[in-house]
Amino acid sequence: MRALSISVFAILALISVPTILGDYWAYQLSLYLLYACAATGVGICWGQAGFLPLGQAVFFGISAYASGLGLLTFTGWVPLSLTLIGAALLSAVIAFVIGLAVFRKRGENGPYFSMITLALSLLTFQLATSWDRLTGGYNGLKDIPALPGLDDYDMQYYLAVGALALALAIGGWLVTAPVGVLWRAIAQNERRVILFGFNANFLKAMAFGVGALLAGIGGALYAPQQGLVTPQQAGFQLSADLVIWAAVGGRGSLWGPVIGACVIGVMTAQLRDSISFWEILMALFFMVMVLLFPAGLIGLVTRLAGCLPRSASKPRLMAPEAKLARTVPDLKIEGIVAGFNGFKILKDLSLGIDRKGICCLIGPNGAGKTSAFNLLTGEMPVNSGKILFNGRDLVGMSSHRIARLGIGRKLQIPSVFSTLTVADNLCIALWASRASWLDLFRPSSRSWTAPLLEELRERHTFLRDDQRLAGELSLGQRQILELVMSLLSEPRLLLLDEPAAGLSPEETSAIVEVIRWASERLSGVIVIVEHDMSLVRQLADNVFVMHNGSLLAEGSVAEVQANEKVRAVYVGAEK
Repeated sequence: MRALSISVFAILALISVPTILGDYWAYQLSLYLLYACAATGVGICWGQAGFLPLGQAVFFGISAYASGLGLLTFTGWVPLSLTLIGAALLSAVIAFVIGLAVFRKRGENGPYFSMITLALSLLTFQLATSWDRLTGGYNGLKDIPALPGLDDYDMQYYLAVGALALALAIGGWLVTAPVGVLWRAIAQNERRVILFGFNANFLKAMAFGVGALLAGIGGALYAPQQGLVTPQQAGFQLSADLVIWAAVGGRGSLWGPVIGACVIGVMTAQLRDSISFWEILMALFFMVMVLLFPAGLIGLVTRLAGCLPRSASKPRLMAPEAKLARTVPDLKIEGIVAGFNGFKILKDLSLGIDRKGICCLIGPNGAGKTSAFNLLTGEMPVNSGKILFNGRDLVGMSSHRIARLGIGRKLQIPSVFSTLTVADNLCIALWASRASWLDLFRPSSRSWTAPLLEELRERHTFLRDDQRLAGELSLGQRQILELVMSLLSEPRLLLLDEPAAGLSPEETSAIVEVIRWASERLSGVIVIVEHDMSLVRQLADNVFVMHNGSLLAEGSVAEVQANEKVRAVYVGAEK
């Protein structure tokens, strides 16, 4: 609510510019308000989802050309309105398709994606320059008419303010909805998001498409405002400016890129000709901001003004029931050989689990225990063999699809989303098994709870502190938080990798208690990798012993302790 009030006040302040500063400044500012729409798209991709697009101007330019061609062809408000809407959506569709192709191939955020978008910008500029018949070549499309009745400076300025308000409204809605939370979670720990069953590549492609849509909104109105579209509107220079404006203003906030575009852009337009070394000055300023104030101008203002109070907790809404059937899982691993680059980590591994309870997977370091978990979650390539889970072969299946079948995992090192609140961390787990795609676009879904969660909140009161950041929790609390998150998706098979690692005896007792309770509450199977035999004795209904990538023994704790092969391995008589 506070952010909405600030945004409304800022939009009202922008509306008053022609009255206060006059037509000249309104005209100057209107151009940078359209650029600010595109810079806000950079903020969505870079500041929210964690990947840097170096070709954002491509989508601004595509929509500008599409809009200009439409305005040169059609007349009448209905076809012109459809032209503007279609021009903006065209960029979104193109970016989404490109995102699906790129992220599906690599599945990563980083230089690879940035280099592709940079190449895309250079390619688009070259096409716009050379395709004379369609784009007008180097000189661009000329004599584009203004929108009917909106050809004076004031009306064009108000139209630019409206475009920015629309872009901010779309961005604000998505950033506050669950899909925005998932974007920020992907930026921190993509692997963890995938292990909850979310298609991270699809979500990143969606963020790229939304960023292009915001650029398209600005580009679609650029053509009638300027009456001209040139290849520079799709080139690398504008793309670089958009990145700089987003970084200087503050990429993590919706208003940060707007501030960067308006302040730095207008200053550049006014001072570039009068200060001969202006570009050098701006380069130095950019480096100082990135190194000393990574949150940008808006972060600096927030710091000087003091930290804003966190929003109050919202009333909780009961989430839908988990979609997974409450059946005892049937797991069969048959003759698995797996490894990387010709090196075999798992060698003819075979084991089966077909009844509920707690199993422990033990063995010396290097036996392949964590690799077996990676195998079950689709993170290790299989050379030969089968993995059957409730009759379905998991070999070759993507990790997020495996998670959707009911296989959950807790990692050895606490893997929570540290810059998200406790409430958002818990909600990500609730959405994993309960949310439809429509639910991910409803901000109200961030207030979900469930009977299982309320029971866990009674056991661990720190989970009630909704607005506390997960990074502020102690190690023991983070271990419990991740365990709780793993339980909330209600998996039928839950894999826990040393859940008590690094904890005090009191914290270990709390973890043991939660695991025992969860085993009864969820009626599934929990498999634990553990080195602490005292913990194994407390928890295990059945024990699997691994050695050199294969199964050495299976049975109760007493049976494996009495097994001569196991004793030989643990006392060093066998390698």
